[in-house]
Parts: sequence; C-alpha cells; structure tokens
Amino acid sequence: MNKNKQLIFHFIQYTLDLDQRKVVQYDDYVDKSDYKYGHGTHVAGSIAGCKSDGGGISKGIAYDAKIAFIDIGRSDGSLETPDVTRLLKTGSPYAKIHSASWGGSYPGYGLLSYFFDSYTYYDDDELLVLIAAGNSGSNDASQTVGEPATAKNIIAVGSSHSYGNDLSRDMLGPSYISDFSSRGPTLDGRTKPEIIAPGQWISSAGAKPDQVGECDPSDGQNPGPNEKKDGLVSFQGTSMATPILAGTAALIRQYLSEGFYPTGERNETHSYPNPSSALIKAILLNGAQYMKGVDNNHGKVTDVDPYDNTQNFGRVSLIDSIFLKDKTNIKLKIWDREIIVDGQDHKYEITIDMSGGCTNPTFTATLVWTDAPSLSGCADCLINDIDLFVIKNNDESITYYPNGLSTKDYKNNAERVRIDDVKDNDTFTIYVKGDNILSDVQQYALVATGCFPGQNHVGLAASTGNVYNDDTSAEEQSIWSIISIVLGVVVATVFAGICVGYFFKK
Repeated sequence: MNKNKQLIFHFIQYTLDLDQRKVVQYDDYVDKSDYKYGHGTHVAGSIAGCKSDGGGISKGIAYDAKIAFIDIGRSDGSLETPDVTRLLKTGSPYAKIHSASWGGSYPGYGLLSYFFDSYTYYDDDELLVLIAAGNSGSNDASQTVGEPATAKNIIAVGSSHSYGNDLSRDMLGPSYISDFSSRGPTLDGRTKPEIIAPGQWISSAGAKPDQVGECDPSDGQNPGPNEKKDGLVSFQGTSMATPILAGTAALIRQYLSEGFYPTGERNETHSYPNPSSALIKAILLNGAQYMKGVDNNHGKVTDVDPYDNTQNFGRVSLIDSIFLKDKTNIKLKIWDREIIVDGQDHKYEITIDMSGGCTNPTFTATLVWTDAPSLSGCADCLINDIDLFVIKNNDESITYYPNGLSTKDYKNNAERVRIDDVKDNDTFTIYVKGDNILSDVQQYALVATGCFPGQNHVGLAASTGNVYNDDTSAEEQSIWSIISIVLGVVVATVFAGICVGYFFKK
C-alpha cells in the first residue's frame, strides 16, 4: 500500500499550498522557527518525515503524507496555544488527522475538553484528534491524564517501550508500558488513556535552525536513547507516542480511500473517501492488543489488566486492525454513520467461517460514537449513552458485555467486546442499543474482526512471530538477576572461606 500520498496531516492554519512536497501550511502563531533539536520537528518527523530523495533511516509512519503545521512553541520550550477553532482548522478542509503532543494537568473535563468535543461534534465529524496522555504516571500515579486528553471524542495516547537500538540497557522489551506514561481515570470516572503506542525512545528528525541540508548521520546509524546525531535525535514521552498513532490512523484512512476494504486489495470502485473519525478510532481500538505490564525500571513490573487506566484497550497493532490479502489473519467488517434513536435496537449477525484460510480464534467488535460536548466540570460527562453487547449462538445465557464488565458501560463512548477460543460456524449477534439518547438522533461507527466468509489465504507474514509475542525480556532479566545473586553468594562464600582459612593459619 502506498504510504499516504494523498492524505494531508494537520497541526494548524494559514496559506495552504498543496503543491509543496511536505509542509503545505505553516502557521507561525508564536514565531517562525523551532529551537535546536526541538520538540515540534521531532513529532512531525515521526508522522511523515522523509528525505526529499525518498530515502532515509528514520522515516515517519506515513512518510508520503503532507503536513500542515502550527507553531505553538517558544524558544525556551514553553507553549502558547491559540483558540481551539484556529488550532483545529489547520489544513482545513483537507486535513483529517490532528496530532497534539501537548496538554495540561487538570484531570477533569474542562473548557479545553469542551471545545475539542464541540468542534468534532458540530463542525467536522471526520477530524480525528490524537492527544498525548502526559508523562506524570511514575510510581503508578492515577488521575494524571490532563486535558484536553480528557475529552470524549479524541484519543488519549500512552507510551510504551520501543525496540532494538531504541532500548537502553535497563529497559524491558516492546510489550511493556513506560513508567512515566500517565494514567486515568478522569475525574468523572472515564477510562484513560484509550491506547498505547511506542514512545520510549524514538529516533526522528532533529531541528538545526541555522543549518541547511542536515539529515542522516554519516555512519548511517540511528542515535541511541537520548542521543543526538546530525539531523536526528532520540526523545521519549507520550509526545513521541502520539504522532506514531497519528501516522497509523493516516494509513487506515488511506486503506479506506483507496478501496482496500472489503477485499484486502486496492480497488478504486470500493473507495470510501470520507470515513468518520469515530470509524477510524473504532478500527484502531478494535485491533489494539494487551500489554504485559509497566516497566517501573530495573525489572520492577506492575501488572496491567484489560481496560484498566494504564493500558485500556492496549497497544496499537495495524496487523490486527485491517484486512490485507495474504498478509493478515483476520477479516474486517465496518458500519459507519449508523443512526440510532433512544430506545432503538440494532442487530448485526456474523458467522465464523475458517474455510478461506483464516485461523484466528478471536472475535472482536468495537462501538464508537462522537458524543455531544458536556458542561465544563461535569460529574457525569456522557450525554448520549449507547450500549454494545454480543450474544453467542443465539443463546442469551452466553452474553458478552463491553470493556471487561459484566453489565453495560455507563461512562465511555468507546466500547469493545473481545471473545477468544471461537470455533468455525459459531454465530455472534452484535446488539447496539440506544439506551439514553438525549439528542434527536445519534450516529455511531461499528467495527468487527475475526474469521468471516471469503478467501483470506493467510501468508507467512501472519503466521510468523513478532517482537511483541517474542518479547521475553522480563524473563531474561529475572534469570540474570538470579544468576547475579548466585554469583554474589558464591563470591562471598569463597571470600569468607579465604578469610577463615587465613584466620586459622595466623
């Protein structure tokens, strides 16, 4: 799949020139430059960075995408933001992904959350906003996600370890969450963050304002953790995780616009060019996978649970989110901008079919809706409540509720049911119920993955291991700790024996 040649990313406003290779818009709200090895250049590079010759060793996730950018950073690293309308109109009407690697400390639903939700509800239901959850989660501190990441219609992004050269010596592997990654819940009890992406450490573009043409290091190697090398720099934080998820969201938009759904192959006649942000969010959350724990440094791991306030839906996983023929071990079904009213039930029936080559034993369904904005300081911030539940094989005694609950979710506007150990010919009936809808109508997006009818022909890419499944870093570190203790005891015993022998000899 071509890496997003048509999609325009946005960070903010001013004259728009779509003929530019990379930056099609630059709003110099604060000033006209980044500071040396600055934050803004780094996060933009993670989304869509790419050398003009098409090469490079630190490409962004959607490296053919274009960027509309707003400058909200001062030379001392402090921030100043404009009004939310100017902020979110950057790149309008083309930009549909907004990546915000900034935020405050208030864990409730404040004015910023209200304005973000208002814009996505009233002005642009296609605009998906991704916001850094924050870096205040050390020592497992709860209620540390700050607004605007506390809004309902956005995705708050937490941080996990990266892989390979991006790991420092004392870090575990990529299936562990960063110790600093902020935790929920919000003051009104909603679960945050929604999803996790790699954010510790990430190599990306390094700003050098007084130099032209700087790029890859001469030795052709990425900088290690917290290192700077020529035009690249390695940083950590949920600020780094957010643009990685933004780039992934862009690839999903391209997947739909180029007609890869539902056959898994590019087909212009199947193009879906204007998906709602709720649909893109649902696809991302639906495919997210659970993590192993929080790496609290030096092998001290805090356990995590599905849908908790540390990992929530889990880590982003594109291979578990979309169907690509001969590449993924799932099929995908989507419903977008479905309309429901209070008291109404919608029913969707899906039968598992493994005859086409799919062998995935998991069925997953995710419901997301763009909710009306709430009043600042709300104690119960959900306005329109929709329920998701799934019944297996038409047996109401086998009913699955969302988000790890044994009943409905009254708080969140993203709900997922995941069922393991499914068998060929199992039937799942997805119910979407308008439980308490205060607006006249409410639109929603629904996504399901599993082994569905149709050819799949799963190839090696889906059957071989990956860095997450193969991550045994905690076990290896534990073994080395035991070896170190044993060696320490042996050395101490030998030393004590030498001392005792010397004493008796003397």
